[in-house]
Amino acid sequence: MKVYSGNFLKDVITRLLEEGYRVYAPVKEGNYHVFRVVKSADETDFDYINTKKSPKEVTFPENEVLIKYGEWVEELPEQPDRLAIVGIRPCDVKGIRLMDRVFLEDITDPYYEAKRKNLLIIGYACNQAGDYCFCSSVGIKPYSSEGVDILVTNLNGRQIVEVVSDAGKELAANFELTDASAEDIEAKKELEKKVMESFTRKVDTENLEERMKRAFDSDYWREVATNCISCGTCTYLCPTCFCFDIFDDGELKGVRIRAWDSCQFPLHTLESSSHNPRPEKWQRLRNRFYDKFYYMLVRKGELYCVGCGRCSAACPVGIDIAEVIDNVPSEVE
Repeated sequence: MKVYSGNFLKDVITRLLEEGYRVYAPVKEGNYHVFRVVKSADETDFDYINTKKSPKEVTFPENEVLIKYGEWVEELPEQPDRLAIVGIRPCDVKGIRLMDRVFLEDITDPYYEAKRKNLLIIGYACNQAGDYCFCSSVGIKPYSSEGVDILVTNLNGRQIVEVVSDAGKELAANFELTDASAEDIEAKKELEKKVMESFTRKVDTENLEERMKRAFDSDYWREVATNCISCGTCTYLCPTCFCFDIFDDGELKGVRIRAWDSCQFPLHTLESSSHNPRPEKWQRLRNRFYDKFYYMLVRKGELYCVGCGRCSAACPVGIDIAEVIDNVPSEVE
């Protein structure tokens, strides 16, 4: 554990840009923050709890050209040599690791793989839980160093730097870091304790797999879906939603595009036969919750929700994912 006397996050951005990295970092736009490509550390603002959207689109863009075609495939898009995300929260790091399991296990997605293998991750530990955060309920520590190359913690105006990977060690060698004192280590432990105590939301995940299994046919899902307008906001803000559509723009010549899709859209499961296995709004809403808290738990052994609370914060009709899961009936008649 090391200490840096300056602003490590901004200084590391400057270094990475000098080395030719495409750097994504939090930038304030209006009254919220987003991750986007920056050309200078001066563009960034790390005074945030969570960004409006996750940085998922660094490796899985919202719209991505897969090929350019004419009489045959004429061009494959070039993939960036070096990418970096600086200032990413532990919940979003977990989101990337869950996406890895979708796109890199069993069948490897070459577009995702090309970006992921060149990605450097500089994490930023949380000093406080947000109003909608509940990551601690789904097994994530808001100061976790798992999955990052370097983790930075803001501690009383100084920055604690934890070097995790070989790539992180190589990068950190460019900075003057001093060993953390016993007082620093103790202060960091106290901060972590205060962060855990700052959570106002908790989700009951005890026996969740069994509860979800029993509740599949419950009228509960019709009640939850009463106000849903199928806008898809929840899925577009989610760090772990991975549904996409592929379409061609152009007939004899054009591009093939992969674009995010949402299981909340009526056309998402519409088959060419005109049959739709989930024609009702409540069925589509139920599917979203089962993807996060049952289907992927069975398939991958992990919950596919990182407790960031973005969907709840942005839902125009006030559907709260934490409340929905917390109130899944244990017994269904």
